[in-house]
Amino acid sequence: MVVVVVKRFEGVITAIVTPLNHNGELKENSIRELIDFQVEKGIHGLFPLGTLGEGIYLPVSLRRKVAETVIDQVKSRIPVILHIGAAEAEIAIELAKHAGDIGADAICSVAPIYYRPDVKSLIEYFRQIAKASRLPVFIYNNVGRQGYNIDPKLFGKIASEVPEIVGVKDTSYNVDQITSYIQEYGDKYIVMGAGDSMMLINFALGAAGHVCAVSNIFPELTLSLYKAVKDSNIAKAREIQFKISSIRNILKEIDIAPYKAALKIRGIDGGYPAKPLRPLTDDEYKALLDKLRKYLE
Repeated sequence: MVVVVVKRFEGVITAIVTPLNHNGELKENSIRELIDFQVEKGIHGLFPLGTLGEGIYLPVSLRRKVAETVIDQVKSRIPVILHIGAAEAEIAIELAKHAGDIGADAICSVAPIYYRPDVKSLIEYFRQIAKASRLPVFIYNNVGRQGYNIDPKLFGKIASEVPEIVGVKDTSYNVDQITSYIQEYGDKYIVMGAGDSMMLINFALGAAGHVCAVSNIFPELTLSLYKAVKDSNIAKAREIQFKISSIRNILKEIDIAPYKAALKIRGIDGGYPAKPLRPLTDDEYKALLDKLRKYLE
């Protein structure tokens, strides 16, 4: 058994985008600027190379470079949970080891995709990445991307066999499920929600953290919602949630590209999406910024 040290993983954790140039190379200055922007605004943690970070689409060498750049720029100011999930288990294991070597605070992995592993296969997969990384491990339950659900019962079976597992990031958009996760495991494991339309619900139910996409561009709003819930000001939190949900609806019309383009209103070049995803047209870009500017007021 690997002994892991668990830091405080709580609050608003930004699933940062990965700024790329038109050749698919990392825009290093941009990601460093984004990290400093997040830290200076008070965000509680970072989640690189997840769904919004396009980790699954990036070559291993680039994923390693992104991870190294993030760890270097954060300088231990806030926790970093590196997503290391991949279509190939051997790649995930390699990235898990790399995460441990460079000083990440934890790793997170989407469950194996395309085929549906049985319980024994899932246990063995998470056991191997835990052993390779020597870090706390989060299970990333992304039903829409992996094609099946890791419900609380299945999570419990896996976690009971892999002691390095410290929590779950649940992106099921299912109120009953996140409620069950918190009710059954909130005292022993770190339960984090995701999906920005669920932010108020997740925090009000008692989730330790929320992995957030909108906070790339509007960290102030997301932190204000978190504070309002902590202050038991649900009316204010509800008002902020409506704004966050409206922003999310604007940004989700096309995968990934709008989040990167929108960073321009914060003075950061978010770059291009990974291929085969396309960037916005000039007209789409202008319309996007026109819709979002009012939320800076």
